[in-house]
Amino acid sequence: MKYMKFLVSFILVMFILAGQVSAVFAAPERIAGTVQSITLETNIDTAVTTVLITLSDSGVSQTVRVNIDSAIALGIVILGGDGNPVINQAILGQLVEIDSSTVIEDQLHQHPVGDALATFFSDIVDLDYDTIMAVHDEGTGFGVIAQALWLTKKLEGNSELFLAIIDAKKSKDFSAFVLEDGTSPTNWGQFKKAVMDGKKGKPGVVMTNNNNEDNNRSGNGSNNGNGHGKDKEKNRDRENNARGNGQDN
Repeated sequence: MKYMKFLVSFILVMFILAGQVSAVFAAPERIAGTVQSITLETNIDTAVTTVLITLSDSGVSQTVRVNIDSAIALGIVILGGDGNPVINQAILGQLVEIDSSTVIEDQLHQHPVGDALATFFSDIVDLDYDTIMAVHDEGTGFGVIAQALWLTKKLEGNSELFLAIIDAKKSKDFSAFVLEDGTSPTNWGQFKKAVMDGKKGKPGVVMTNNNNEDNNRSGNGSNNGNGHGKDKEKNRDRENNARGNGQDN
């Protein structure tokens, strides 16, 4: 389990660093076009407001994001009487050129850890960045989210299974998950051990760990042995009775 935590943490760090490096080298030279729409957006996590600008060039549209200062310099945003930024409606339909160095990549506008998790676990069916962030916004830390995603991947589950695992962790009720021996885990540690040590199972079913399997096998073997011993005693009783009846006759 410690290895799993280390591996997930290491992968997340590498994804974040790779994203920062790629953002530096992937920037276009200049972006020009006619302004089609302007949107002010405030990130609920950071309270930072940025500006989305949709441009049209030769019938092709693209949307870029810049900070408030860059938008004001372009005349796309102006300051209102209260000092707050407002959209400059007069620039709609006008041609503008945006310096590529002022463009903010959307992936950097997202939470870097949430984005890295969504990218690394993208093979989980129906899982996306919004699903991960919704769970985080409800109070679950990224450490638990990463573990739940890893367990979901181990079980070859989808986003529905991921959410079920998160709900079980929060409620401490794992009755929705059945082990091979018909019981359910009683806590988060047992659940993780059952998934990581057990055999691969279908979504909603967690296989029991190897120790329990060995115990079950040894228990069954001893019961079967006792049964055979009783049968032998009965057979000996029948033989003795038969001999006694023969002598009486």
